[in-house]
Amino acid sequence: MVEIPAGEFTLGFEPASELIPFMSDKTAGLSAQPSQSLYLETFYIDRYETTYEDFIKYKPLAKYSTHMPNEPMRAVNWFEADSYCSSKGKRLPTEFEWEKAARGSDKRLFVWGNDFNKENANFSKKITSIKMQNKDQSPYGVWGMNGNVSEWTSSWYQPYPHSTHTDENYGEKLKVTRGGAFSKRDHGFMKEFVMIPYRNISPIGARFWDTGFRCALSK
Repeated sequence: MVEIPAGEFTLGFEPASELIPFMSDKTAGLSAQPSQSLYLETFYIDRYETTYEDFIKYKPLAKYSTHMPNEPMRAVNWFEADSYCSSKGKRLPTEFEWEKAARGSDKRLFVWGNDFNKENANFSKKITSIKMQNKDQSPYGVWGMNGNVSEWTSSWYQPYPHSTHTDENYGEKLKVTRGGAFSKRDHGFMKEFVMIPYRNISPIGARFWDTGFRCALSK
């Protein structure tokens, strides 16, 4: 695991910034505004996503499609991810912890900086090993947070502090997933959906071919 030290980080998007030129309800990340400083206590997070090999030891009778034991585990629902982390004496990270671990203490929009480069993380048509050879490494040394698979968090989809944005999905209905993933549609606005602050939401019982998880731990 990687220790993420106590301190403030920048949460969310600046509204209508030059870094997000195309603004719409879908691409602007309105639910991830306003941008604000947030203090978190020290916590730990897995350096890599949970692999198929890790998960199958926990659930040996499970049948999942995979090519390599060290691929990120995916197509598990929130309950399975949460249960796995609990079995290790850990937990799923909150979405704020996830964002800090990916973003560091500055306002970067991708783990490597503010300029999008689809070669820096796995946005290809194939899943890759957690030991990928690219630039998908956060300032804290956490791998695979911008591409490969999206990740479950422990957080319900709720409004941010000081937010005026409304969404009928707010409440204890859907969990937040974070991060971009492989095999996403290669269109002009792809970068908006893989920016670190962008929030995706999923039903807790759903399984998605591009969503996995990693565990966290309080100090």
